[in-house]
Amino acid sequence: MQLKPPQLSSHLASKLAPVYLVAGDEPLLIQEALDAIRAKARAEGYSEREVLDVERGFDWQRLADTCASLSLFASRRIVEVRMAAGPDDAGRKMLQQLARALPPDVLLLVVCGALDARARDAAWFKALDAVGVSLYVWAVKGREFSGWLETRLRDAGVRVDAEAVRLLAERTEGNLLAAAQDVAKLALLYPNRHVGVDELAQAVADSSRFEAFDLNDRVLDGDAAGAVRSLARLREEGAAPLEILGALMWSLRQLIRATLVYARTRDAAAACDSAGIRRFQQARYARALTRMRPGETMGWLRRAARIDRLVKTGQESAAWEELLTLILAASGAAPQTIR
Repeated sequence: MQLKPPQLSSHLASKLAPVYLVAGDEPLLIQEALDAIRAKARAEGYSEREVLDVERGFDWQRLADTCASLSLFASRRIVEVRMAAGPDDAGRKMLQQLARALPPDVLLLVVCGALDARARDAAWFKALDAVGVSLYVWAVKGREFSGWLETRLRDAGVRVDAEAVRLLAERTEGNLLAAAQDVAKLALLYPNRHVGVDELAQAVADSSRFEAFDLNDRVLDGDAAGAVRSLARLREEGAAPLEILGALMWSLRQLIRATLVYARTRDAAAACDSAGIRRFQQARYARALTRMRPGETMGWLRRAARIDRLVKTGQESAAWEELLTLILAASGAAPQTIR
C-alpha cells in the first residue's frame, strides 16, 4: 500500500502494517512519520526496538538474524533498518526474502533517503509495499510550501491571514525545520488569537538560511534560483567572494571526486564513500551525481582559479560575475564550458 504523508495518521488510527518503508527528500517529514509509526507500535505492544545502520560493507545476514532472534525482554519488537540511499544487491535480496517470511512478532521499519524512479520501481521496493506500507516524502517546494505552512498552522491551532503566511514563507525559505519551529512558537505565543503580519514579524526571527554552506546545499540540489538568492544575501551582508568560493569549493571538490568514480562504476554510494563524503550527506550528493559529467565538473576548477585571480588583481566586480556563473553552472542552470 502506498501512502502520502497526510494519509498516515488515518491509516495508523485503524491498523498497523507489518512492514513500513519510509523514504524521501524531507528529513523533518520522514522523522515525523517514523515517530508516528513508532508511537502506534508501542501502543500495540512493540516494546523493544533494534536499529541497524547500513553502511558500505554491511552484512545483510545481520538483519535476518535480528528478525529471527528471540528477545529476553519483549515478545514484539521493531527492527529498524536505516540507510542513506537504497540497498545493494545483497540488501535487495534480503529485503525481498524477509517480505515473504517476516516473523509475526517483528515490525520491520525500512528507512531510506531520496530514491530515484528506478529504485522506487525495483522488486525490493514493490515486495515491501505489497506486504506493508510505503511512504515516499517528496520535497515541499514553491507554492506547495505555503499550503504546507497553512496546514501546519491550522493543525497547531494558529489563525493567520494570507499576508502573514506569505511573510512566514519568505522568512523560512522552504526550510521545513525552521518553519515547524516557528509554528510551534506562534502556537505558544498566540494560543487563542488571530495572528497578523505585525504580530508574526515580532514573534518570528528571520530563519532563512543564507550561510555559505546553505548555498552549497542549494547548488547540490540543483536549486539555481535559491542559490542565486543565497549569493545575493551573502553579498549584501558583506561576505567576500573568496570566503564564499572557499566554502563552495569544499563541496564541489568532493563532488568532482565522486563524479569521477561514478562515471566508471555507476554506483553512487561507492562514489560518495570514495570521495570521503559523510553518510548523512550522501543522499544530497548522490542526487547531484546523476546530472553531472566529469568534463563539466573539472571546468569548475578552472573557473574557481579565474575568480581567485580576479580578486587578487583588484577586479572584484568581475569576480562576483564569475562566481555567479560558477554557481549557475554547478546548479545545472548554465553552460559549463570555460573559455
